[in-house]
Amino acid sequence: MYDFVVIHGSYGSPFENWFPWLTKELETRGANVLVPQFPCGKGIQNYKNWENVLDAYAPFLGPETIFIGHSLAPAFIVDYLINKEIKIKGLYCVAPFYHPLGLPEFDEVNVPFFLKKDLLRIRQLAEKRTCFISENDPYVPKDLSLDFAEKIKATTQFIPNAGHFNTTAGYNTFDILLQEILKG
Repeated sequence: MYDFVVIHGSYGSPFENWFPWLTKELETRGANVLVPQFPCGKGIQNYKNWENVLDAYAPFLGPETIFIGHSLAPAFIVDYLINKEIKIKGLYCVAPFYHPLGLPEFDEVNVPFFLKKDLLRIRQLAEKRTCFISENDPYVPKDLSLDFAEKIKATTQFIPNAGHFNTTAGYNTFDILLQEILKG
């Protein structure tokens, strides 16, 4: 079974931002971590293609698994868990949203992921839900992250000057997230 699943966002990769650092930190503590590469880009980035990737690992997901998603990933994770009725231990969402961003390059590949109107079912599937929200994200307006957090009834942590929690904003490590995970 996987202890942790870390999922990147649009046009992303498992080898960017804080993902390699977090993977190493968790593995050093004995955790089994999955950080898959999902199809990204116009024409191939959609819910069905991402579902196909995660389906290959579904037998190894369960009530002790914790999902960590960045940007678009929380929308995918919530829909996936609801569609598959998979119970997990926790869900950590970094810069989450569930609406178009008003950025054509991203909206074109993100909108196919917004499948559900009511995301509250996730409350029965994920024991703990936490959203990390930046005060100055250049891609995801704070209001969209707050809306997502409200829809899934998550606790929120506001991080000043975090940008999009990516390398550009200085996020090659993410100590606050790691500490929150370790608290359980």
